[in-house]
Amino acid sequence: MRLDSERLADMFVDLGEVRASHLIVLSIDRLESLIDGLHLAASQIRPGDCVELTAQIRALGDSLGMISLSSAARNVSRASQSGDQVAVAATLARLKRVAVRSFRLAEELQHRSG
Repeated sequence: MRLDSERLADMFVDLGEVRASHLIVLSIDRLESLIDGLHLAASQIRPGDCVELTAQIRALGDSLGMISLSSAARNVSRASQSGDQVAVAATLARLKRVAVRSFRLAEELQHRSG
């Protein structure tokens, strides 16, 4: 699991503990919503929507230093573009697992800072 803890630490320094914590909570909520939307788009075989949603997930993951999450989202995008539904299902399942671990790590770092 790759997480850029320095990026999160910088966020706390730049924004302050309360604002950074609030931003992380909002960002994780948004990521969960995007992943739910991605699951729906994938189940309805809408590759264009999958690519758009994965781009948003990657951007938000990158901003939070969630390197593995961003990488897993990129893999879902590639699978969607290939049209291989088995690959889409597999990469989407991996994205969900990575998201859960990334959210837990971010939570732990958040609690350590405060």
